[in-house]
Amino acid sequence: MSDRENMRDRIKQATAEVFGERGYDGARMQEIADRAGANKTMIYYYFASKEALFTAIFSENFAALFQLFNSILQVEAVDPKVVIPQLVHLHLDFLSRNPELPRMIIREIQSGNPVVEKLVQSSFSRFGSQLQTLREEMAVAIREKRLREVDPLQTVWNIVALNIFIFIVRPILSAAFPDEFADAGRMLAEREKAIVDLMLYGLVPRQEA
Repeated sequence: MSDRENMRDRIKQATAEVFGERGYDGARMQEIADRAGANKTMIYYYFASKEALFTAIFSENFAALFQLFNSILQVEAVDPKVVIPQLVHLHLDFLSRNPELPRMIIREIQSGNPVVEKLVQSSFSRFGSQLQTLREEMAVAIREKRLREVDPLQTVWNIVALNIFIFIVRPILSAAFPDEFADAGRMLAEREKAIVDLMLYGLVPRQEA
């Protein structure tokens, strides 16, 4: 990675942290610059405004996430027992590398920031076909009795909700269960296993004895 790319990423990382803590309206460019080890002039070299910073973080991260999801859907037949664990793993891994993102986005949704709605519409207009592909493949699996009759969209939402939960409430959970969070890698591995077990137990039909 070049020095220019590294600086841009440092600015994005610092921005996500400050937005997550202060909110969009409370974030100040000087604090972002201080955390990134840059100056405000450098920030404006890469991003024209605070809104441009927010847009870049949101859009670029969503693009990277959808690209990951797309990589596991480019197969001839989607096997839910394979795809669901992969979806859980890719999403959790993505969140572990961007732990400030869920809190930042949810904070802005709760604040009524109109930029969020605009960015969501833009992102899903570009990448919504991947979600539709997954829904269609799950519908096929349901018809073939490889899945129970569940709502594919609700199932995807359930996976997302279970994954982001740990990142949204981590300050509370880590205070309540410090031993569980002493080893972050182990905790996330156990969380992934628990989510996969829950989703597959609820989705895959039981075999008759």
